[in-house]
Amino acid sequence: MLVSLLVAHASVLLLGFGHAQTAHAEQAETIDFARQVLPILSDKCFTCHGPDTKRKDIVRLDSFEAATKDLGGYKALVPGDTEKSEIVFRMHDELDPMPPKNSKPLTDAEKKIIEQWIQQGGEYAKHWAFAKPTKQLPKSLKGSDAIDHAIEKQLKQQKIGFAPQADRAILARRASLVLTGLPPTLESLDKFLKDDKPGAYERFVDQLLDSPRYGEHQARFWLDAVRYGDTHGLHLDNKRGIHPYRDWVVRAFNTNLPLDDFLTWQLAGDLLENPSLEQMVATGYVRMNPTTAEGGVIPAEFQAKNSFDRVATFGTVMLGLTLDCAQCHTHKYDPITHTEYYELLAFFNSTAESPLDGNKFDYKPVIKAPADQAAWEQWNKLQASAVEYLGLGKGQTPEALIKALKAEIDKEGPTPDGTPTKTAELHKQLTEAYKAFTTTLIAKELTKPRVTKLLERGEYNLPKGDPLSPSTIDILGELPQGAPANRLGLAQWLTSPEHPLASRVLINRIWQRVYGHGLVRTPEDFGLQGEQPTHPELLDWLAVELQESGWDLKHMLRLMVTSKTFKQRSTHRDEVEDPENRLFARGPGHRLDAEEIRDIALWASGMLRDEMGGAGVKPYQPPNMWKQLAHPASNTKQYKQDTGEKLYKRSLYVYWKRTSPHPMMTLFDAPSRESSCVRRSRTNTSLQSLGLLNETQRVELARVLARRLILHEKEDVKRLDKLFLLLGSRPANEVERKVCLALLDQLKARYKESPQDAEALLSIGEASRDDSLDAAEHAAWTKVAATVLASDVAICLY
Repeated sequence: MLVSLLVAHASVLLLGFGHAQTAHAEQAETIDFARQVLPILSDKCFTCHGPDTKRKDIVRLDSFEAATKDLGGYKALVPGDTEKSEIVFRMHDELDPMPPKNSKPLTDAEKKIIEQWIQQGGEYAKHWAFAKPTKQLPKSLKGSDAIDHAIEKQLKQQKIGFAPQADRAILARRASLVLTGLPPTLESLDKFLKDDKPGAYERFVDQLLDSPRYGEHQARFWLDAVRYGDTHGLHLDNKRGIHPYRDWVVRAFNTNLPLDDFLTWQLAGDLLENPSLEQMVATGYVRMNPTTAEGGVIPAEFQAKNSFDRVATFGTVMLGLTLDCAQCHTHKYDPITHTEYYELLAFFNSTAESPLDGNKFDYKPVIKAPADQAAWEQWNKLQASAVEYLGLGKGQTPEALIKALKAEIDKEGPTPDGTPTKTAELHKQLTEAYKAFTTTLIAKELTKPRVTKLLERGEYNLPKGDPLSPSTIDILGELPQGAPANRLGLAQWLTSPEHPLASRVLINRIWQRVYGHGLVRTPEDFGLQGEQPTHPELLDWLAVELQESGWDLKHMLRLMVTSKTFKQRSTHRDEVEDPENRLFARGPGHRLDAEEIRDIALWASGMLRDEMGGAGVKPYQPPNMWKQLAHPASNTKQYKQDTGEKLYKRSLYVYWKRTSPHPMMTLFDAPSRESSCVRRSRTNTSLQSLGLLNETQRVELARVLARRLILHEKEDVKRLDKLFLLLGSRPANEVERKVCLALLDQLKARYKESPQDAEALLSIGEASRDDSLDAAEHAAWTKVAATVLASDVAICLY
């Protein structure tokens, strides 16, 4: 047995030597450890040989020092020598291979990379995402040219070029959907198509960026990420006072609040000097986690759970890292220790709310804030007048401002003729405006911080060791000098130019919502188990550009949508072997999200309401859904559908019950918002088609859209072209026209023979019906409109 083992060992050494010679001969390519070797080690080796290795007899491969440690006459890694490196021997050991036979095997290509790396010196380097981003593209490149240069560089390597530019009308629709979530109006589309002066497209983009619809659309992606909901979630899933936070997010995007401020206000607006009402409302981010007051729960356990949830969300949204592993032990793959996890948790452990929500709408701490966007605008004007009049640096709370005005009135006394002074008028206006305020959850820090200790295996009742102070993850750098060890310091660390992740993570998700996929296709995981960026130089250039622009989101979006890359046709290219479009050799094309699909139908029918903000609205949904899923004591067990104009508000404002989101939202892959989501799924199912053709609001909007077509155009061909112009920004093509007109003729005949069916169809939904229209014709056009509304023309970006 011993002899056979020695022979096997010798043969493997010879095999390794042969591989070393081959690797040496093929050294033309310099191996990049961070981008080529480290992902292999993480995926195939770190489960046993990574940061969480506790056994002293198991060699660690996550650092140069550990890998080159003397193991008793041999080493796992001998730089430059594959023959003496135990890694190579074990890779090829047929009797006892590494990874073991029951694990993920190394491919021949991966073995070759490891051998070449050792032959070239076996040097270690930081994972690409943990090194500060720098601009490595030519300095002469400015604006969208940098994007196109980076994309074209890889296209040339594949001996291909950009796809032809999309038709101007399609390009206008694409840009409008990406920036506002709605197609261009017929007026703006016509104006753009007739504008033959240089810069027409750029001017069109600027109009979209200035639209109030822009902020509503961009806010939706952020609300997914921070798990916004109108209910507490869990057990009773009762109502929660939080919608002013949602409205603040919309306003922040519309006013183009710099993204570093956008993050800072949410993480620590309450800790800023003299925080404004808006800065306080922004801290609703910290309070967004699902909560409970279920009978029998243990407060200490939910204090830990609430903090775990906040750390997980912070990791996903701000860092693009999976931190949950380190809750119970040192991270298996990423360099995040068990202790560092709890030092990070300490930033969130001293927020002042109770661990249990009491099932209350006003789960303290709370403040009063304007109930909708119109109320915000009115309040801001009144507040500015009062602050200027009284001479007060602007962080007055509404209550303090009203009190100050009252004190001034008492001081002034009555006027001789009994008329109110300007002070009294301001006081009256502010008091009236304040009456319309509503409750919103905010963050507040305890005067005396809670003690944070490491929890063994993440168990709330197994604390161990000394109390921990708030601190950051070492691999990502320390708090900036002078920064406080609280949430404000955490925000300053996150938005520091030295931080390697924040701007990368944000810009990747911005790219994702423009092009359909991120440059890193695992936006929730930039760690060692995540995907490599498809265009690393471009990702880093954009991350630095974001910082250098003053964290200007509109600037970054403008660069992306004005690029040649974005303007390409989206049709499949037979000559390009890239089904997932990782090369971006064609324009973006994908099925739209649930909210966009509903909003486009509302908009095309003319029913979409302009009112922004306010409490969540409740459109049509099947009866008893909430009741079937709710606890008998829940105050959200009964779904009371809204009526009138509330039925037609934008989908951003649909009431979001976490344990039972609106079924059409769920059907089209909207998340429950019980946890952070930075990348929605895109499925295509038969149920989706059934929903598009039969759901109450879809049918209602189809008949209202049909009425619009009939009233505005006299001929069927023109009506059909207008339908396609509204939904697809282009007239119907020859095939579409032929098929739709044939369907129309069939439907007209059917409804003339069955007037009762026409009446039944035209009675669906609350929107008023025009009895002057011929019922059979109206019903037939309703079905045609519903069909086109359910087709790719309406529900896809292309």
